[in-house]
Amino acid sequence: MIKICNSPSEFKSELAIYRRQLPFTPQLLDDDGRITLVLEYIEGMHIGEMPQPDFGKIAQLFAALHQLENHHGKVICHYDTNPRNYLFSPGKNRYFMLDFAEWRYDFPESDIIHFLLFFASIYSHRHFCEIFRQLITAYRQTMPINPIEWDILLPEIIQRFDTRRALFGKREQQKNPDVLHNRDFMYSL
Repeated sequence: MIKICNSPSEFKSELAIYRRQLPFTPQLLDDDGRITLVLEYIEGMHIGEMPQPDFGKIAQLFAALHQLENHHGKVICHYDTNPRNYLFSPGKNRYFMLDFAEWRYDFPESDIIHFLLFFASIYSHRHFCEIFRQLITAYRQTMPINPIEWDILLPEIIQRFDTRRALFGKREQQKNPDVLHNRDFMYSL
């Protein structure tokens, strides 16, 4: 697969992650040193297209990414946690993370919160609660979650999420009557 980045800085961000040859990212095959990456093509489907993704396994992806580096409590965060950036490959029987153009060092809680907000926007309250519990329980088996940091970050990330979604013309929360209830549930960590 050929990925042409929007800028040299985006290219450098992507390259920094793909050069690590992580088991949960497509393998870097080549690059042009400027804006083009050649990545392994992964046959599969985005988790948003799946009837029942395994959120426990997805939590393991986050934990593996967050364990790579720690700088005073801040870790490598995917940041662009749109469900289209997570792929399940039946042939490889595993999940992958895609698109690291926006990764940054941040508190691991921010990555998890942002990821969950996508599902809070589209699923019923009952289904969202199951996703939340599955993801948090699996993540905590490997990595801690600081509940104080979570509570401090949650309102800020909700605002950032809504601003970004509006910027890109996405309005899922208007269609889902449970979105506010789901977001309130996120404070129950």
